[in-house]
Amino acid sequence: MNEAIDEMKDDYSEDIDRAIANGTAVRGLYYERVMRAKRLVEIDADLLPLFANAAELNAALRGAVEIARHVKATAA
Repeated sequence: MNEAIDEMKDDYSEDIDRAIANGTAVRGLYYERVMRAKRLVEIDADLLPLFANAAELNAALRGAVEIARHVKATAA
C-alpha cells in the first residue's frame, strides 16, 4: 500500500513541477472549491471549549435550529 501512495505522490509531484516550470502554477487555485465541498466552517476561539467534539457541536446546532423553528411557528 505504501508503494501505491508513493506512486501517487510521485505523479502529483510531476504535475506540480511541470506547472511550476511552465509558469502556470497558481497557489490556492482550488482552495475555495475544496472548502465549499467540505463545507468547513471556522468556529470562534471562545466557542471551542464549549464543545468536546463534532457530535456535541452538531447536537447544539440542531437544538438551536429546532428552537428557532418553534419560535418562528408560534410568531406566525
